[in-house]
Amino acid sequence: MGWFAEKFEKFRKQSLRVIFTLIFAKFLFGVGLGVLLASYFQAYDWILCGWLLIVISLLLHIPVIYITLIKK
Repeated sequence: MGWFAEKFEKFRKQSLRVIFTLIFAKFLFGVGLGVLLASYFQAYDWILCGWLLIVISLLLHIPVIYITLIKK
């Protein structure tokens, strides 16, 4: 079994809360990136809001990455 297959199986065995957190963090990252892109194309000051959403989503990814990839 390869490295990727092991990590995938480990991810499938996680609780619903961990999977939900991962999906929510990715959603927040996408929203933050969308806000940043919209701010660069419009004259509104949404840049800070976009960066905050991206930082929050990255902070939400830390426990999921630890549980899935690092913790044995």
